[in-house]
Amino acid sequence: MPALDQTRTVGLVTLPSAFVGMLLGGASLVEAGVVQLVVLVALLAAEAVAILVTTEMVARGCFT
Repeated sequence: MPALDQTRTVGLVTLPSAFVGMLLGGASLVEAGVVQLVVLVALLAAEAVAILVTTEMVARGCFT
């Protein structure tokens, strides 16, 4: 649940410089928001893949 809980505050805590940096660079609010959401989804996907790989390795006995 920590990853899902992080999504509530991602715009305020995790990626403020990316959003503000894009705005200062001339991007629109929508473009900055889309980039921020893409990064958030990529982080959640990477965490999900890591969990699946670790679970599979434990099931196969790779850590014994």
